[in-house]
Amino acid sequence: MVGGKRQRGRKPLMGSHQKCWLWGRHVVLETLRAGRWKPYCVWVSAEFDEAMRQQVTAAADRCGACVEVREPAEITRRCGSDEHQGLIAQMPPFPYYAEAGLIEPAAECPLFLVLDGIQDPFNFGSLLRAADVFGVDGVFVGRRNQSAVSAQVVRSSAGAINHVRLAEVSDLCELAGRLIAKGVALVAADGDAELEASEQDFSRPTALVIGNEGSGIQRDLLAKCSESVRIPQYGRVSSLNAAMAGGILLYEICRQRSLRRGASDGLSRTAEHTKPAGD
Repeated sequence: MVGGKRQRGRKPLMGSHQKCWLWGRHVVLETLRAGRWKPYCVWVSAEFDEAMRQQVTAAADRCGACVEVREPAEITRRCGSDEHQGLIAQMPPFPYYAEAGLIEPAAECPLFLVLDGIQDPFNFGSLLRAADVFGVDGVFVGRRNQSAVSAQVVRSSAGAINHVRLAEVSDLCELAGRLIAKGVALVAADGDAELEASEQDFSRPTALVIGNEGSGIQRDLLAKCSESVRIPQYGRVSSLNAAMAGGILLYEICRQRSLRRGASDGLSRTAEHTKPAGD
């Protein structure tokens, strides 16, 4: 729909008029292809060749978004960045999943990520990227003291936000109680914990809790965690940011589960091979 009519009337936006734009080819195209978070309109650079313009137009058409051809300088003014690579998209508010939709149809041994007050958009986006990489079944954030979904968050996630099941809840402590009632163990990331992550059994349903970059996990939520784990560190700077810590811990959880699956498969194969003849 190149040059389509602009929608009239006020429409809800991801942020202010300037902050509601995503920019960058990979992020915008990934968002269009995912098709869940549908832009209102897409601006493409007048310097794009015909093949690229057609690619963007086809993806935008599937989302019902109009496409407008603009000069690069105008695109820069609109999104406030010169790193747009000739492609920006005006976005509505992010479509969070419903909490119940994440908990109820969960996998046999689900893995959840609970983020308590992650205020840095780059940490938030990087944690979402790690959640996608390690197959997290659902990510939960609170409404207070939490970075909103923004262009910086989307870019830091490398577009993974379009594939992660992300829910926003009013009270993380109440969420914790509902997860516990479903048999999910809450495990806190805590640099002062006695137990190292490699010593924790992650083979059961688990929700990993990552706290605020400065103050950590709120006291009431920490009290609901059955275990706290730390990442051993050997350097002079004794701290990891939230995104790095989250990525390392998610890897450790997946490593343990993969080893246990491998051991279980090996036992099953051994049992098959040792069955008496004629069985």
